[in-house]
Amino acid sequence: MNLLFHCPWSSKNLWLKSVKKYFKNQNIYTLNDNPNLSKIDFAIIWDLPNEILDKMQNVKVLFSPGAGVDHILSLPSYKGQSIIRVKSNAMAERMMNHVLSQILYYQLNLKKYYEAQKQQTWIDEIEPVLNKKITIGILGLGFLGSFVANKLDKNGYNVLGFKNSKSKKKYSFKVYYKKKDLKKFINKCNIIVNILPLTNDTKEIINKKFLINMKKKSLFINVGRGLTVNEQDLIFHLKRNKEFYASLDVFNNEPLSNSNPLWNLENVLITPHVASLTVIDDAIEHIYMKFLEFKKNGKIKNEVNIKKGY
Repeated sequence: MNLLFHCPWSSKNLWLKSVKKYFKNQNIYTLNDNPNLSKIDFAIIWDLPNEILDKMQNVKVLFSPGAGVDHILSLPSYKGQSIIRVKSNAMAERMMNHVLSQILYYQLNLKKYYEAQKQQTWIDEIEPVLNKKITIGILGLGFLGSFVANKLDKNGYNVLGFKNSKSKKKYSFKVYYKKKDLKKFINKCNIIVNILPLTNDTKEIINKKFLINMKKKSLFINVGRGLTVNEQDLIFHLKRNKEFYASLDVFNNEPLSNSNPLWNLENVLITPHVASLTVIDDAIEHIYMKFLEFKKNGKIKNEVNIKKGY
């Protein structure tokens, strides 16, 4: 079978090496090989140009080497082919570690101690808030969001969840489902962690109205998708509220431009889209097992709800 691999990442050669290790008995191509695109059966892709997908008339399954799928669904030439995305416990663990690190940095007042260190000043102790007195809202309870929420719940934080629709899954914490309850969800939280996918419904869901409803002394963590945030509204809110903090791992445009005001705000911590880096071999092994499932059954269930966009 013929497989196309495409991604623009700096680590693409490492990804390709792993693809060749697992799919060693298949014909593997990149765009540099100028393959006959009409004969491609499977594709592992990230940010594939639309004109390339348009020529892949017989592709059966599209594999996303990350958790996001908006890069496929947004292509005009996407025709409803099955999409398989990576669901990796290693990715989830990395996401959890990142989120917890940002919570603790805020909760334990580490920024204030660091600023004092730079001034060589021994400041009075600042008593940290106990876990049980902090309410953390998880915005988006997909695979990664549920993992993070459950771990935080077990660590003794008060966890609330918000998701688009009610599911049969039972949670050990309260979950809000209705849009009319979003304000109630926001009002209760000391910290909000955004792990939403990008859809028509979630684009710029974090906007002026959302931010005004957050507590004045609170923390917003974005590890979901950059375009779920109205960046100008967030910048305005951060400038107006010096005790409101944001930990941002994703942005409207990446890499973040040198001229972006976020760089210079004291109440912002910026990381370069590293909250949940994919473990390459782990991801390709997951994709390969799904590939074997297709070979055995001749079909595979689409893991993405096209109507919902995730």
